[in-house]
Amino acid sequence: MGPEVPSAPPSASEPSAGAPWAGMTRIIACGEIDISTSGRLYRGVLQVLRRQRPTRIEVDLAGVTFLDASGVRALLMSRTAAAEGGCRLTVVNPSRIAHRLLDIVGLLPTLYPAALPLPPADFRQPRR
Repeated sequence: MGPEVPSAPPSASEPSAGAPWAGMTRIIACGEIDISTSGRLYRGVLQVLRRQRPTRIEVDLAGVTFLDASGVRALLMSRTAAAEGGCRLTVVNPSRIAHRLLDIVGLLPTLYPAALPLPPADFRQPRR
């Protein structure tokens, strides 16, 4: 299989200006992201950056069944290209395999900020 790129912005019923979706594009990747498909993901991100000029790209990895080092490299190269264009690229909904590999290589906090642990309870609540 491989990544499906580019994705569509939210439907017309979604709020636009000033809404969380404004300036954001979601790319949905599915199947195997390996040496034979990782280039498609990277080229897809570059295409989105050129055509849409978003301020934020989310790469949805929920449907990813396999991810290898070349897939991780494609994500990192995509993140760099996005940053150079003034865009922030993050990963959302990583599948179990994608989550595990990103955690093993130490990139989970970098690419998937939602994985950051919550601060200790005493830090979150005001002291009395």
